[in-house]
This record gives sequence, C-alpha cells and structure tokens, in this order.
Amino acid sequence: MEKHGVTFRDYALAGANLANGMPLDKVCQVLGIEEPFWGEVQEFWNNNMASMSMDDMAFYGQVFTNPKQGKFANVEGAAGGVEDVLAKYPEWSDYMKMRAYSSEASKVGLEIDFDKEFGISVTEFAQLGGHWSAYYKEKVLDVENFDSYAFEEKGGPAITPAQEERHRVFNLHTELMEKWEAYYKEKFKDASANISDDIDF
Repeated sequence: MEKHGVTFRDYALAGANLANGMPLDKVCQVLGIEEPFWGEVQEFWNNNMASMSMDDMAFYGQVFTNPKQGKFANVEGAAGGVEDVLAKYPEWSDYMKMRAYSSEASKVGLEIDFDKEFGISVTEFAQLGGHWSAYYKEKVLDVENFDSYAFEEKGGPAITPAQEERHRVFNLHTELMEKWEAYYKEKFKDASANISDDIDF
C-alpha cells in the first residue's frame, strides 16, 4: 500500500527528517513527489495508521532513533542516528538535565529551544530519550526484582550481578531525576509566581 508512490515507512522517515529541520521541498524531492501532494500523503497515512502491521508500527515508534535510512540514507541534511547526538552528550545526566529543563519550563508556560540551549534538534532530543529509555528497560525493568532493603542490610541475601547492577542503575536514575527537577524548579520559581499573578479566580 502506498500513496503517490510513498510507502508507510517512507512517510515515517519523511516525518522524522522534517522534525529534524529538513525543508519540505527537500523531503518531497527525496520522496519523488511534488510539494502539493505531501498533504494528501499525510492524510492518507494518518487515516490508515490503524491498519498497519505491528512491525510497521514498531518502525514508526523507533524511526526518530535513526531517520537516516531508506531513501534518506545518503541524503545531505538528513537526520543522523543516535550515535551522532551521543557523541555530543554521552552521559545519562545530560539527557536527564534536558528532560527536567523542558518539563519544568513547560509547567510555567515556557517552550525550550533545544537548538539554542543545547545545540541539538527536537529529533535529537527524542533520540536521546529513546536510547536512555532502552538502557533503563534493559538494566532495570527486564531484570528480576529483588528486596532492595534486604540487599542494603548487612547479611542480606545473595543477588546476581544483574540484580546488583539493577539496584545501581535504579538509584542513579532516581538521583539524577531528583537533582535536575529540584534545580529547575528553583530556577523557574519566579516565573511560576508571575504566571499565577495573571490568573483571576
């Protein structure tokens, strides 16, 4: 199934590259369609999303991790893979800082310009999110749970190396989240107060 020669996966890749700042005319050039047809392609695939296979939907969910593939693989200006943004921001703390910044700013009505603040696009931020979500899933969610309280007590039960790593990663995630959320809550507290002053009850 396709619309104007554009398959669902082509459409997903086009959307990811548009989100990364590629101009629409360049996207349409790569797809081999005229710009006026892009709206019809969007409408067609949005209306047929429910009929897509599990594999296609998995691809759609992961496409922001690597938009530089398929027809966009060798296109100048196409979004790179997650390796490119990890080269700029390799630490988990980097992503947690950005996430807390964006979240706390949105609570006071501010929209973060990722390119201005961090030198990356929204797509690259999403790529970081996908990378670290997968890391957390592997190290924490997919590992059999254990009694962390007993582990911390002297003479607690023996645990596997994977469970010990789970404990470390879980605590690190909590530490980073609390650290950056507290930092940006403090940073934006005056902005929050100013917004409250404008609200009539």
